[in-house]
Amino acid sequence: MKFINILIISCLSLLISAAHHKDHDKDPKSLAFKAYETFAAGDSKAWAKIHTEDFRFTIFGDLPQSGVKVGTDKVIKEVFEVIPVYWPTFKLTPISTEVIGNKVYVHNKMTADNLDTETMHVFTIRDGKIASFTAFEDTDSMRKAMVQ
Repeated sequence: MKFINILIISCLSLLISAAHHKDHDKDPKSLAFKAYETFAAGDSKAWAKIHTEDFRFTIFGDLPQSGVKVGTDKVIKEVFEVIPVYWPTFKLTPISTEVIGNKVYVHNKMTADNLDTETMHVFTIRDGKIASFTAFEDTDSMRKAMVQ
């Protein structure tokens, strides 16, 4: 009987551990970092899969990629395809991250040729996917660094 109890406890521990690992891929911080990872790799299909169908992407300011975009296809076309044109060596490096409820706040270092600044990004998570993204960026520095 003691052996059966140990066996049952061991099996339950494995199931809980496996479920926790699966859920880890959907936790807010992991989703935000998966978005950065797929963006940096240029993997638009994988990036789109982790966002809701009504995904809302907002960049304040008056730059070529600024505005509110709804839907992943629009973001890919009007933001992801635009950034390398004006900032060919664009790179984001996380400085710090805070998760509060369903919001992930990521303070980043933003670099490119003639660009060395910081930015704050806010992700909103809904039902295990990214529902919105808002960027608070140093648009003056970005404008000065734009390739014409």
